Amino acid sequence: MQDRRKRYNRPISIIIAGSLFLLFPLWNYLTICISAGYPYWRPLYVFGRMNVVVIALMVLSLGVGLGLLLVRRWGWRLLFLFSAVLIGYNLWTVLRQPDWFNLAALINTTLALAAAIYFLRPDISAPYMKMYPRGWRFERRHPINHPVSINGKDFITRDLSIRGFYVDWPDCSHEPGEEVSVIMDGMEFAAGVVRVDENGAGFAFREHGKEGQSHIRMILQAFTGSA
Repeated sequence: MQDRRKRYNRPISIIIAGSLFLLFPLWNYLTICISAGYPYWRPLYVFGRMNVVVIALMVLSLGVGLGLLLVRRWGWRLLFLFSAVLIGYNLWTVLRQPDWFNLAALINTTLALAAAIYFLRPDISAPYMKMYPRGWRFERRHPINHPVSINGKDFITRDLSIRGFYVDWPDCSHEPGEEVSVIMDGMEFAAGVVRVDENGAGFAFREHGKEGQSHIRMILQAFTGSA
């Protein structure tokens, strides 16, 4: 039987992020050449005058980009390592030369990396970190059997959280990253496929709003007494 867990339609967020990390070394190289007046057509000369940490960051960035696009767990982990090294380097630069330029670079870098990790995590968690059965965005899962319709097909959830659910669906034809229509107790939600394995599929709600969240919480309360 084919291992369905290796089949992924990469979400656009991962494609964009991976591509940007691959382009980061080139952008950094050209920026250094322009600011320092180095001849960009002489890479050995330029790299010979670069800080070793800057070179390491460029190499790490290539690894992050490849890891994300190839759907490898080490790519997600390299992203955290890259973030830690880059923020640490910017912090060291601020301590060594505390001016507004370096401080702004530290703040902007920290906010940009935090935002990237936050927005990428829903799409990355399943294929990279084998999220199920641990849950969506670390939400607590509840073993709830509840009727649900997915693109017009009826199923029973194996578990449910405010962020998503899992159903037994051995012959699921959907790919991770695809969007499906979910109806639960008469309310329709948009959901994304986050995992497909030999037993079934996991789905994460997308933009279900306050009304949708309240609806899911009511279901959870009916089964567990709490949300």
